[in-house]
Amino acid sequence: MLDLSADICNYINKEWIARWEGSMRSFADEHDVDEKTIRQIIDFKNTSYKISLYTLHKMCNARDLTLEEFFREIKR
Repeated sequence: MLDLSADICNYINKEWIARWEGSMRSFADEHDVDEKTIRQIIDFKNTSYKISLYTLHKMCNARDLTLEEFFREIKR
């Protein structure tokens, strides 16, 4: 079974962060998380970062997205 946290971080990296036209700082501010969290998500393979449900919930709320909708999008 694939690591769910890795799938989440990979999706956020590809679909949200990579498409963001501003800085990491502005992305973090807009998504109600620390910039350090964004750096950890980007480098999750090297840091073995595990995103918390709380952090994911905050980021989804900032995008007017429910957790159910998010998991539907990543097909998990």
